[in-house]
Amino acid sequence: MELKRIADEMQPRTMAARDWVFQVIRTAIVRGVLPGGMPLRQDEISAALSVSHIPVREAFRQLEAQGLVRIYPNRGAVVTKLTKDDMANIMDTRIMLELGALKSAFPFLTDAILDEAESIIHQSEGETDLHTIEDLNLKFHFTLYKCSNNDVLLQLIEQLHANVDRYVRQYYRTDEGASNADHMKLIDACRNKDMVLADAVLRTHLESVKKLLSELEDY
Repeated sequence: MELKRIADEMQPRTMAARDWVFQVIRTAIVRGVLPGGMPLRQDEISAALSVSHIPVREAFRQLEAQGLVRIYPNRGAVVTKLTKDDMANIMDTRIMLELGALKSAFPFLTDAILDEAESIIHQSEGETDLHTIEDLNLKFHFTLYKCSNNDVLLQLIEQLHANVDRYVRQYYRTDEGASNADHMKLIDACRNKDMVLADAVLRTHLESVKKLLSELEDY
């Protein structure tokens, strides 16, 4: 089972069983291993991850709170499947939150932080693994946003990322060059203390993701 392979990647397990199961299933959903509409069988997941049903049920509840799973009475848990309207609304919300995070973080973006963000861009150059590309993309943005010192805001942004990135992740390879170019423009604007330009670059970058999602035919 693919879940077992993902679980092996996440070893050693250093967190509570519930949180570890949550991370494994969440990763599988974000990667598209567990697509929208797929039922989640407690017995199969418990056997694959060598845990009891209890942490699996608790993980389902956490996933439901993040909008990745829906639990139906007498039917069990099912991976959510977003409509195009859902994705458009999520992206609109992401744009508002991420622009707000950048604005809050902007006064605290030191050269060291910007150097760290730029190094992530270079790490992604030539990378071919889609999951690594997206992990680096997320790491780049959060390297900037974390300076907002607002953990609630960061958690909301990360949750919204998870909901739409499972649909757009397959396109990261073809879009990598354009994405890196946008990221460098954002770094340059931050280095030049130009908040207006930084806001415009980030907005355009996120609007391009929204447009891509609107054009998907199979999701």
